[in-house]
Amino acid sequence: MRERINRLAKGIIDSEVPVIKVTPKETTDVVRSGGATRRELVVTSENNLHIKGLAYSSNFRVRLLNGAFGGTYNHLVYEVNTSFLEDGDVIKGAFYLVTNGGEREVPYSFRVELSTSGKALSDLKTAEDFAATAKNDYETALRLFEYRDFYEAPFMKDLHVRALYGGLKGRPDRKKELEEFLTGLGVKEPVKLSADESERRFDEPAGVIEERITVTRSCWGYVSLEVTADCDFIEIPVRNIGDQDFTDDICEIVYRIHPGRMHQGLNQGRIIITGIEERFVVPVTAMVNPGGGISAEDAYTKEAVAAYLHLRLQKEAGEYEEAVLLVPADTDEGDVPHNRMLRALDEIEEMKGQLEAIKLLRAEIYLSDGRESQAALLMDECREKILAERQEKLELYCYYQYLRLILQPDEYQKESLVRLLRKYLEENPDLHNLFLILLKLDRRMSENPGGALSMMRRQFEAGMRSPFLYLHACRLLSEEPDLIRSIGPFELQVLSFGARYGAAGKEFALAAARLTLTSRHFNRLHYRALGRLYEKYPEKEILEAVCSILIRGESRSAESFKWYEKGIKEGISLTRLYEYYLYALPKDYRYLLPKEVLLYFSYGGSELDRHSRALLYKNVLVYLKESDPLYEAYERDIEKFATEQLFESRIGSNLAVIYEHMIYKDVIDLPMAKVLPSILRSYRVECKNVKMKYVIVCYEELQEEDAFLLDDGVAYVPLFSEHSILLFQDAFGNRYSTVPYEKTPVMDKPDLEARCFELYPDHPMLRLRACDEVLKRGIADEKEAEMLEDAMEDGRLQPLYQRLLLSRIIEYYQHIPLQAADEDSSGGDTYLVRLDKRLLTKEERQGICETLISRNYIEEAFDMIREFGCEDIQSKRLLKLCTRMILKNLFDEDPLLLHLSYRVFLEGMSDSVILDYLCEHYNGLTNQMYRVLLQGISEHVETYDLEERLVAQMMFSGCTETIDRVFSLYMNKKKTSDNIVRAYFTIKSSEYFLEDKTPDDKVFAYLEGAVNSSADKERIPTIYLLALTKYYSELSSLEEEQKELLRSTTAVLLEAGLVFPYFKTLAKYVPMPEDIMDKAMIQYHSDRNARIDFEVRILPDEEEYHCEDIGRTYQGIFVKKKVLFEGEIMEYRISELEDGQWVLKKEGSVSCDAVSAAGDTESRFACLNEMSLCLSLKDEEGLKKRMREYLTKNAAAEELFPLM
Repeated sequence: MRERINRLAKGIIDSEVPVIKVTPKETTDVVRSGGATRRELVVTSENNLHIKGLAYSSNFRVRLLNGAFGGTYNHLVYEVNTSFLEDGDVIKGAFYLVTNGGEREVPYSFRVELSTSGKALSDLKTAEDFAATAKNDYETALRLFEYRDFYEAPFMKDLHVRALYGGLKGRPDRKKELEEFLTGLGVKEPVKLSADESERRFDEPAGVIEERITVTRSCWGYVSLEVTADCDFIEIPVRNIGDQDFTDDICEIVYRIHPGRMHQGLNQGRIIITGIEERFVVPVTAMVNPGGGISAEDAYTKEAVAAYLHLRLQKEAGEYEEAVLLVPADTDEGDVPHNRMLRALDEIEEMKGQLEAIKLLRAEIYLSDGRESQAALLMDECREKILAERQEKLELYCYYQYLRLILQPDEYQKESLVRLLRKYLEENPDLHNLFLILLKLDRRMSENPGGALSMMRRQFEAGMRSPFLYLHACRLLSEEPDLIRSIGPFELQVLSFGARYGAAGKEFALAAARLTLTSRHFNRLHYRALGRLYEKYPEKEILEAVCSILIRGESRSAESFKWYEKGIKEGISLTRLYEYYLYALPKDYRYLLPKEVLLYFSYGGSELDRHSRALLYKNVLVYLKESDPLYEAYERDIEKFATEQLFESRIGSNLAVIYEHMIYKDVIDLPMAKVLPSILRSYRVECKNVKMKYVIVCYEELQEEDAFLLDDGVAYVPLFSEHSILLFQDAFGNRYSTVPYEKTPVMDKPDLEARCFELYPDHPMLRLRACDEVLKRGIADEKEAEMLEDAMEDGRLQPLYQRLLLSRIIEYYQHIPLQAADEDSSGGDTYLVRLDKRLLTKEERQGICETLISRNYIEEAFDMIREFGCEDIQSKRLLKLCTRMILKNLFDEDPLLLHLSYRVFLEGMSDSVILDYLCEHYNGLTNQMYRVLLQGISEHVETYDLEERLVAQMMFSGCTETIDRVFSLYMNKKKTSDNIVRAYFTIKSSEYFLEDKTPDDKVFAYLEGAVNSSADKERIPTIYLLALTKYYSELSSLEEEQKELLRSTTAVLLEAGLVFPYFKTLAKYVPMPEDIMDKAMIQYHSDRNARIDFEVRILPDEEEYHCEDIGRTYQGIFVKKKVLFEGEIMEYRISELEDGQWVLKKEGSVSCDAVSAAGDTESRFACLNEMSLCLSLKDEEGLKKRMREYLTKNAAAEELFPLM
């Protein structure tokens, strides 16, 4: 700018200025909120002339990184600050460019969006909108749901929605999260599944069969199913089913049946389809006989053999002895055991034919029935074959010999057989059936029962598991109970067999019971055996053994309780019996505990676990009167226990009863008040879905969540808010919002809760409850406002809830009347000053800022505007703020304050302070600064150097419409710059000479003074001389001083070769050379570098135009000089080259008459013209006179200027 003024002061006129091009001409863009976005403006020169300029931004949120620029191609980088703006806000304004090529205003408008997803999120006004998005485009909804700024969606401004989202977000299955979110909000129905669970039957499948199970869902949404089979012959190709597998809400689950994987006969299996809450079981049965297994004949034979052995075991155990005695052997009664055994053998013979083994078994039955002849006949039939195969079938041979001895007793033969049996057993201990025969034959077994028992034990250890062995041992121990010394595996099997078949004698049972008391381990088979024995022999010792083994196994089941209860009733003295009686007490027990139990624990129950103590003490409190001595014995222990549990924050149904009986309003002190509220607000939450492992509590007010373990589907959960959200979590971390549950308050003691809050008002959860109450009805007084302020300090609060509290606090303080003048501040004002404004909405920040201004917290309000912006703040508030801040800063320049002051000025609300400040510091477009100047002058404020800045900018940019007025004001200043003054008159001279703009007379007065005062006229700016001579040419007369000045001025111009048509007019004041006066002149004004085509023709001699040169005389002024004679007319046409095309710009004609009009008759060319005129008029005297004048002047010229 200074360089331009210096050039103008020297009279140097830039004939060309840069042609400015701004890209884009107008900016409309979208920017992200919460940060700074950089963009750029490109300023270029279309004619490649160097640009110099300054740039300003009208909006403080749009900041140019560098306000000065220069060059032919300029990048103006700017930054858009969107901090603390909300979605949909618009930043409007303009860039102001002040350049040596003119001034430009470039409007801009930036729309604020949350992010790239801002548009999609901003459309989600309600939860129903989001549900519709999920239904129509599930993947898009899923992406939106996972965006970090999903919180910014309009419907997410609700506390309940936000809390539910926070509880579900971040789980392993993101699709399940979305489903639970929508169903939890109630904007989508939960998916209900149904399936056909009818049995699938397949008879004799020839090959692999593929079938389907149809699963139907009730509506669109997330589905996750696991499909399994519990057998090998069912194949499940796809085990995991999702919502993508449903078409029109139907899914076909494929399964395959493989006959090759089945066994012979009936095959059964199940297909199990498991979801979160659903479980479908589809039975599958298949009948096959592939030939690879046992035949049907073998299967029936096996069943018949099993039936026979069972009947024989019952017979030998003695269960049918009575029936045998009452019914004759030859009876046809179907119930007789022997006949049933014979029928079983008949079935075997039907399948396998008449085998020797079957005949011997039948013979044994006949012998036991006294039908020896029939038995002998059968034995004779198979004798030869058995003897022939005795080596291969030892057991069959020995069995035959055993039956021969029954039929024909012989001691010698008997001893021989016994020796043979022992021999075979020594050689092969696995011949277990031979041992059973030996037990019946060897009298030494009966003579030495201890030895016999040892042999039986050895056979058991060798792998023999025959029930007939257990039967023999049971009979032996029943007869000799003293033989049992311990209960090992063998004795346990014998005891179990005896109890099951009633074969164990009473003494054996008692002996086993006594040994049980010394046993160290629990065995379920042992327990069941003793239980059966007690049913047969209800002896106290056996009962004691049953209770002992249950206690040893730490059994606490309902079945165990019955035994403990019997034991106590029978007066059994057994260690820990009373404890386990309590441990196993049923949940639905609603009676006073036995007196023995109460007495026992009245002397000390510290060994009981916490649950059992609570149960015991609850029973005492509920079923005993306070006057009862037992109640008094327990009272101190109960108080101590209640206090301990309370301070450990424990709660349960039993503890709740204890607390209700033992905690009163008067006993609550400060330590108790800190822990009791969580007990008082506890709920019993029961969830019957076995997959759920935790209950999660999310509060609308808090960021934190609490997790509670579900114990047998039950958890005790403190809930302080009505807006608590309960979610359930499975073992994999997935959470569910719609799982059915029951919620029951454990205690209802509002008086105790009120007492706790009275003693400890800082309890965070009680304070939150109190805050909720205040929010419902509004803040009543400053005390409640302070309570909300204190709650705000809790770092666990949800930001959304903090905003809600803040909005109510702000609303309250803003409506408090202004404090008296002598008070420095109020508590409310102080709070408004120190609160974190970042938590507020834009409207709330605006309200607080205006409140601070109105209450004279000017600096604090100004700091708020600097950080958060000033959108929508009332102008009258800004007026006060700007005035106070300007005075405080002692009129020091501050960009933000200058911006605010100009905004107030534009709205017509400025005062003298603001005008003074703007005059001193404001810079912008010329018209803006001019408006400030005029207003400042009208208000009589100090304008400082505004006039000089403005005049300089006008000269620099070329925006000189109002420069005269401003210059006039500038000249009234005490101090002015000579350069600016000279530059001004250069501009005015240029406008007059080049653009024919008539200036004020004072301009010419200045020019005359400037030229007169200069001793060296050649150092005067040329434009001054041109403007002055042109001015003189237009005057009707000149004074002598002016003529003298004109003479010296013209001489300088003529010497410089600057000749213009108006010079002929000056001939009446000063002499002009003949060369000027003899010629016609044509003047054309264009650009300095324009390409001109000048065409002429001289009439009447020429008919066609021809081109001639036309010279540029000064700047863009072109002058053509040409001699014309009397009667000649010069017609001309002037064209310019524009975009490659010649365009006609001017045309006209000049005649000799115009030349003579100048009145110059002294030149030779004038004489020639006069001679021509006299000739045409036939004036001979005039012609002779002019001819003599011409010859005289021509001779003089030849004498003075001889030809070279």
